[in-house]
Amino acid sequence: MTTTKIFAAGQHPLDCALVRTIFDFAASSSVRLYLVGGYLRDCLMLQAGANSQVKDLDFAVLDMPATDFGRMVAARLQGHYVLLDSVNDISRVVMDDGLTLDFAGCFGGSLAKDIQRRDFTINAMALDPAMPDTIIDPTGGQADLKAGLVRAVSEAGLVDDPLRLLRAYRFACVFNFDVESATREQIRSNMQRLPKVARERINYELFKMLDSSNVGRLIHEMGELALFETIFPELMATHKVTANSYHHLPLFTHSLETIPQLEARLSSFPAWAKEALDRELTPMVSRMAVTKIAAILHDIGKPDTWQITEEGRHTFIGHDKLGAEMIKSTAEAQKWPKLMARMVERLVLWHLRPGQLFHTAEPTKKALNRFYRTVGDEVPELMLLAFGDLGATRGPGLAGPQREKLESNLVALLDGYAAYKEESRRLPKLLTGSEVMKLLGIHAGPLVGEILSALAEAQALNEVQDRSQAEAFARSYLKAYQAQI
Repeated sequence: MTTTKIFAAGQHPLDCALVRTIFDFAASSSVRLYLVGGYLRDCLMLQAGANSQVKDLDFAVLDMPATDFGRMVAARLQGHYVLLDSVNDISRVVMDDGLTLDFAGCFGGSLAKDIQRRDFTINAMALDPAMPDTIIDPTGGQADLKAGLVRAVSEAGLVDDPLRLLRAYRFACVFNFDVESATREQIRSNMQRLPKVARERINYELFKMLDSSNVGRLIHEMGELALFETIFPELMATHKVTANSYHHLPLFTHSLETIPQLEARLSSFPAWAKEALDRELTPMVSRMAVTKIAAILHDIGKPDTWQITEEGRHTFIGHDKLGAEMIKSTAEAQKWPKLMARMVERLVLWHLRPGQLFHTAEPTKKALNRFYRTVGDEVPELMLLAFGDLGATRGPGLAGPQREKLESNLVALLDGYAAYKEESRRLPKLLTGSEVMKLLGIHAGPLVGEILSALAEAQALNEVQDRSQAEAFARSYLKAYQAQI
């Protein structure tokens, strides 16, 4: 049941002062305690250790209810006690710095039985402080770590908690591992169980997975298992849309292919754009993860707008607008945070705009500024989606010089945003919102924003240069607005 393993210098869990403190307290309380879970795995992978920032620790408890021991640890360390599950004997201690300590009673009163109920072999190892150079590893977790495999401890474990069907791929993407073949087939056989899981739990795993830079390598494998249609039923209809002169792939495959394409493109993005994509939009949801969700869903409006002309041309008129409307109900069903829902909706609505700027001729400065002002701080996300969409569109209708020209135009469009931002920053503020309302005798509302936006555009084009001209512009805009109603 044991395999000897000497940890690398500085990587042993017992090099962490907090781990030693908890083990010492358990010994003084006559409690058998084992370190299990992610921190132990990461120490073995050289991704954690005494000098790393510990975020969470998991322990298996014998000889005392874990709920009682957790309460004792909270009192000892002055942490905040949380009862997670009285039936399954799970408690949590949250420290002031956000670190969490989870304590769970061993299933069946046995560490061996407890390990057999865990999700994957790489998470089914334990450390007994009495044997510091030995890993308790009955399922072969160390071998799978070395081989880069995510392997289920048992199919029963996947059935017991269907979230593990998705979590397998989250670990595979984050660690750049493969899902072991038998586990993959078990996931396929049980995929219908995933919708029974709470949306909040699915979202956590999905957002963590999509934040990884390795999703593209496994995206089509996940597609073959119906993972994405199971989470997003809106994608089912995309299977009926075939390849065409612009799209060398059927629509469903095209939608997934945007992910490896945008991941490949990211390396050439300017530093400021990469930094923007790395930021969190809401707690635990990165802008990168939101962009990838928008990429997967960007064409959900196509099936209901698909027509084939007499000449054999495939058209999808208005699919961007319909897709954006569909995102509203998707966001509600998925229980997305409001900021995320609005961002996905906008990206789907705007996903054609970067290319449309160059359809007939080079865009004017006015058109470019209007694009930048409309999209705003979501330019990096929209442009990454545009590059992913272009990379996944390789039909004969978009090839050769035409494709090369569009690609260079998109590069210039992305690069130009930094210059636009700098130019806008240097422009003096000629009128504020309150000054516009006072000048025109109007109340706060969308009209004020429209006037300020139009004024900024005119100022950027040197059509308005001082306050008196700004006031005249505002009056003229109001007069034109009132003439239309």
